[in-house]
Amino acid sequence: EFSACEKLFEDRRILGRVRECHGDVHLGNIVLIDTQPVPFDGIEFSPELRWIDVISEIAFTVMDLQRYKHTGLAYRFLNAYLEASGDYAGMQVLRFYTAYRAMVRAKVSAIHAGQLQLSAQSQAAAWRNCREYMAQAEACFSRSPAALIITHGLPGSGKTSFAQLALERLPGIRLRSDVERKRLCGLDPLADSRLNTVFDLYSPENTARTYAHLLQLARTLLQSAYVVIIDAAFLQGAERDVFRRLAEELSIPFAIASIRAEPHVLRERIVKRKLAANDASEADLAVLEKLSGVQQLLSEEEEKVTVAFANESSGMASDAASWEKLSNLLRR
Repeated sequence: EFSACEKLFEDRRILGRVRECHGDVHLGNIVLIDTQPVPFDGIEFSPELRWIDVISEIAFTVMDLQRYKHTGLAYRFLNAYLEASGDYAGMQVLRFYTAYRAMVRAKVSAIHAGQLQLSAQSQAAAWRNCREYMAQAEACFSRSPAALIITHGLPGSGKTSFAQLALERLPGIRLRSDVERKRLCGLDPLADSRLNTVFDLYSPENTARTYAHLLQLARTLLQSAYVVIIDAAFLQGAERDVFRRLAEELSIPFAIASIRAEPHVLRERIVKRKLAANDASEADLAVLEKLSGVQQLLSEEEEKVTVAFANESSGMASDAASWEKLSNLLRR
């Protein structure tokens, strides 16, 4: 794995992805203070262990959450980092670093097991931890089948909520159009683009550039054998076709998650979201009205790979039938 990643390591160093980090962010070195997780006990004594690839720092927490059977939380944390940083290229070396971090914990457990003052019971537990971490390191290199999911729905329907559920359940990597559109224009996710009259964030040119960027990111992630969820409206058939063809080219499963809600529910959510000002989406009621009139319905062929989620009072998390249908599509 190191040989396969060696050029990528150097590329990431050149791009500034090697930085001064904490160096040891496993769960035992994170404490809750006033409900906020705070890392402590960083590696001050060794620059060689502290100056690392940032994805190695992230990998330690991801690995340890998986160790304690919290894969959903691991991917929630991982996706939050990726969305904040845009460091999706780091996924190409994540398996190496999660395995490396598991072996660090295996080594620490082995050293602990060799301490003479331990009871036989404590020694046995330390050796058990060592073996389990070694098994986890080996499992890091197994590649689950890749798959591509795109969302489909009007503003306020709940595409991002679905994608959040999906990235934790499957698990997978989410690419969010609202965030990437702003990143391409040098804006933070919560920045209001309408304060800048120089450019139109939602012009046809910026929209085309955003979808092309999402396609490029998706290709890299899929080729690295991850499940990818594209959180975007995909209201035009041509936009959906491009991603369907990518899945066909890579010979991987493809599914459309169509998120639906009644018009009055969409309007209520958009008004509430705008007042809260805590989301990357800038779609307002005028945008909703415009998109409602120009959206292209799913074709008969598309319906064969579509799972509809009704996102109203009961929510999507409890829709067992739709989640099962999605799982079956991804197993094809």
